[in-house]
Amino acid sequence: MEIALINNDSLILGPMGFNVRYINSELEDLEVEEQVSPESYTDLPIHFSDNETHLLPIEKDIPTHDPKYHNVGNFTWEIIKEDEIPVKVVLTYPITDKTLEEVKELRKQEVAPYRREKENTTITLTLNGTQVEVLTSREERVLLASKLSAAPTSCNYKFLSGWAEVAKKDLQKIISAVDTKVQEAFDWEFNKLQEIDACETIDDVYDVTVRELPEKILLSIRE
Repeated sequence: MEIALINNDSLILGPMGFNVRYINSELEDLEVEEQVSPESYTDLPIHFSDNETHLLPIEKDIPTHDPKYHNVGNFTWEIIKEDEIPVKVVLTYPITDKTLEEVKELRKQEVAPYRREKENTTITLTLNGTQVEVLTSREERVLLASKLSAAPTSCNYKFLSGWAEVAKKDLQKIISAVDTKVQEAFDWEFNKLQEIDACETIDDVYDVTVRELPEKILLSIRE
């Protein structure tokens, strides 16, 4: 349950959890003599001796809505009294319709994380008759490029599947295969954003498939 601290019918703190330190600090600023303890949570509502300061439970009035199509706006608040004594604070939240452009932007934000998943995967290559698994992460691409520039003719390289001696021409083929896989991920992102932009209704936007099952691509590099 969230609480509100009110003084002279003004909202001083809240909505917030029962934070003893914050509440007591505010009570001191209001020159209220009493303090609260963690156990005071069970005593709500609490009416302090100045008769102007009250610690009240909060009740939220959020109309039924579909988050896909609606936004919850900022609340307005009302102090509910019984026999002129405050007993709770009611927060009322307005519901507004999402616009088509707003939904498009929200869905676009989902695209890049999945592109990164596609970009950071593994591919299986065949080198001299032996299958090796290669990471396509940015770190691995930097390492491969470094090996290519430093290796005179060949080098020992540790793949996910283990060590293998790799000729310089094979390093070039590996880098090309990795680049192809990474470019596929960026092409997918670009096309997905275009697909979202082309939608004419909110339902069309939600019908766009953003999350796709990852696939492992088998590539063969032959001498």
